[in-house]
Amino acid sequence: MDLFYDNRDDKVHEARGSRILYWLDDIGARPLSETRSTDEGFLFAGARPMDDYRRLVARLPKLRDRPGEREPLLRLDSVLDALAAGSCGVPTPRTWRLPLGEPLPGDLTFPLFVRTAFSSWKLGGKISRVRSAAALEDEAAELRRALGWDALILARAWHDLAEAGRSVYGPVPQEVRVWIVDQEPVAWSFHHLGVVKEPRGFPPGDTDLTIVAAMAREVGRTFRSRLVAADFAREARGGWIFIEAGPGSCAGTAHEGVFKAVARRLRGEHVPLKGDGVGGALD
Repeated sequence: MDLFYDNRDDKVHEARGSRILYWLDDIGARPLSETRSTDEGFLFAGARPMDDYRRLVARLPKLRDRPGEREPLLRLDSVLDALAAGSCGVPTPRTWRLPLGEPLPGDLTFPLFVRTAFSSWKLGGKISRVRSAAALEDEAAELRRALGWDALILARAWHDLAEAGRSVYGPVPQEVRVWIVDQEPVAWSFHHLGVVKEPRGFPPGDTDLTIVAAMAREVGRTFRSRLVAADFAREARGGWIFIEAGPGSCAGTAHEGVFKAVARRLRGEHVPLKGDGVGGALD
């Protein structure tokens, strides 16, 4: 089984400072333009609209992920729906959905973290702690102006998270990205390595990694995608909570060793992963 990548993603990765396409080249992945209809493999492709992705793989029936495997992971609301339908018991902040034009839910509680279903992009790069209905409506309006007038807004109960460090935009949480291959967690990496090089609280202890791996396994069994990236954060008072999950085929990381080991696992190789303070194996 081969690995492939969408040639069109080159400029996107370059703009973000991502090295992922170079790492894929290093381990022998091929550009999608070189595929034949009979090729079997896994495709790394950016988070473009699903119609675009369907056209991209229409002539390649043996390429994973298939559109139906990828689509449930592209929006947080559909991820939460799938976890609920699968009776996944991972600790998850309560989340309210705020469709355009509808009144705020009567049971809404403050403070809140606000995002859209498709993106956790923060206004000005700062994580805002929304404390009132008026502030919530203002932030929702700003997000819709930036990301789409009809964007579904998600308001998540605020959780105080342990700090790994600070950036120009404020505190950076102790958050790990778990890489799940074929429903099994295989590796973890500090999610904000591109911002904080030496995070506090890392590496997590064996007990923490055991807890995170068990949570990731619950998330992974909910989806049919061959590669899921699931994010978990440590609370300031202790314990871990689920943040979000998405298609691993378009997930980012600054940890070269973890990414290459995960990509090789997709190809059927079991390469030993030498861990360090910001990433390592889970299996």
